[in-house]
Amino acid sequence: MSGASIAPRSRGSRGIFLTTMALLLVLLAISDFAKGIEHANHLGHGGLVVFGHRLETTLANSVFGALFGSIFLIYAWGIWNMRRWVVPLAVVYAFYVPANMVLFWSTHGDDPDGSLRFVVVFLAIALTGSVGTGLHLCYHHDTLASPRRSLASRGASAKS
Repeated sequence: MSGASIAPRSRGSRGIFLTTMALLLVLLAISDFAKGIEHANHLGHGGLVVFGHRLETTLANSVFGALFGSIFLIYAWGIWNMRRWVVPLAVVYAFYVPANMVLFWSTHGDDPDGSLRFVVVFLAIALTGSVGTGLHLCYHHDTLASPRRSLASRGASAKS
C-alpha cells in the first residue's frame, strides 16, 4: 500500500459522480420536454409513467413532460452548483423512482418485450441515478453551499 491518504473533498467540489448525474439529469429533462412531440409522432408508443400509469395522450405527455423536465433542470442546476436545498429534492426523487417502478410493474405486469437482463440493467441504472445520488448528497451535505453562505461569499468577492 502506498502511504498516500485520500484527501477530503473541498467544499463545493462536485466530483465525477455528481457531475455525471447532473449531466444525465439534463439529458433526462430534454427527453421529458420532448415526450409530447414523441407521443404525437408515435401514438400508442412510449410515454411518461407517473405513479405507475403510462400517460396515454399527447396533451398529458406534453404537460407532465414539461413539469418533470423543469424539475430535472432545477435538480441538475442544484447539483451542478452544489446547493444544499437540492437534498430534499434528491430524497423525494430517490423514493419516487422505485415506487413508480413497482407501481408500474404491479399494474401492468411483465413487459412482453422486456427480458430479465433488460429489467436488471434498467433497475441498476435507475436506482443508481435516483437512490445513489440521494444517498451521496445526504452523506456529503457538509460540502453543499447554503444560500446564506453563497450570498455572503458573493458579497465578499464583489467588494474586493
